[in-house]
Amino acid sequence: MEETRKRMKFEVLIERYFSNFGRIILTNLIFFVPLLVLIGVMFLLQSVVQGVTFTVLSSLLAIVLFPFYSGLVLVCRNLARGDEEVKVFSSFIKGVKENFKKFLLYGAIVSLVIILSYFSISVYSKLLSSSWMFYALLIVCILIALAALFAFFYIPVMTVTFDLTVKNILKNSFLMSFGEIKNNFFALIALAIVLAIGFTIVAFSSNAVVLIVLTLLLLALLLPASCQFVVSFFVYDDMYASIAQRDEKSELLDKAIIEAKNKVAQTQVVEDYSDVDISSLKDTDEYVFYKGKMMKQSVLLKLALEQRNGGAPDNMED
Repeated sequence: MEETRKRMKFEVLIERYFSNFGRIILTNLIFFVPLLVLIGVMFLLQSVVQGVTFTVLSSLLAIVLFPFYSGLVLVCRNLARGDEEVKVFSSFIKGVKENFKKFLLYGAIVSLVIILSYFSISVYSKLLSSSWMFYALLIVCILIALAALFAFFYIPVMTVTFDLTVKNILKNSFLMSFGEIKNNFFALIALAIVLAIGFTIVAFSSNAVVLIVLTLLLLALLLPASCQFVVSFFVYDDMYASIAQRDEKSELLDKAIIEAKNKVAQTQVVEDYSDVDISSLKDTDEYVFYKGKMMKQSVLLKLALEQRNGGAPDNMED
């Protein structure tokens, strides 16, 4: 018999994506409800508030949208890792309820990073002709933005998967943005393909109305959930193995420490004072010779009485 060929990861990705295509569309539709509301608010504010750029306004409104994004992340993670029975609506609501506060904070962090990256890259791009130094600064800004993007591949998935503090989630995600570089680039390539397909669909729309309709359809049916699905697919397995293995090692270490303490406690020798003649002792500071060492009569009498009375010595008299 011929050995079954090991499937490439992209093959597994395509199979899981299209086998869950209906669930992905449903997840996207649920997420599109708050997204559509916030898009409407964004354009309304832009027409009312003067001097606020589209990038700044959209970044700020992303803070409000992020808690709903947690529901999308939970559903897409379950689908991407191969769960067969995924209840989309209940999983979405569960994700929002359990991670609302953390994702609200992430929204603020992401918005700040987007604003800083946008203005830094824009400013240094315009200053390139002034000095070669701005080339170096521009490259640094791009690398920082890329590292932040890679870290964000992990932050949402790690939050809905593990019960960790925000500090540990951010730290682990930052480390994995460098440590899991192969998976990060695979996720980036898959993400670029999804966005390129979406861009191609709308790129040849000469009519403005058709362009708006196609863009809204892509946002409503495919893009957010599809993007999160491909990212979750590439980062989940190694992320889970890394965190779970670390937790297992920590648990084993704690268990070993407890066992060592118990072993020490069990091996401690308890002195036996049952052979002490209590009637011959007095509650004084005079010394007597007992089992090769000198002890005060009062101390020896107290220890012997405590042992015989279970830790509660009798009243001692001279």
